[in-house]
Amino acid sequence: MNLIKRDWLKWTEQENLVFQNALKEFGKDFQAISELMKSRSYRQVRSHYYNSKQQHKKQQYQDKEQYQLICYDTV
Repeated sequence: MNLIKRDWLKWTEQENLVFQNALKEFGKDFQAISELMKSRSYRQVRSHYYNSKQQHKKQQYQDKEQYQLICYDTV
């Protein structure tokens, strides 16, 4: 897969899919992932991992908060 170097653009669905699959294969070996992707640097891959992780935690918190609101409304 030969993707164009893109420093400032939002991650595409294809890049996210490649990233997720590479993460399963290589774990947090961001250098290996960036070499596989070719479109993102080591720093971009590392940042994307930690930003995604933080965003996932935030979404879980919001889902839990919303669930609690629904439960309290039905009581």
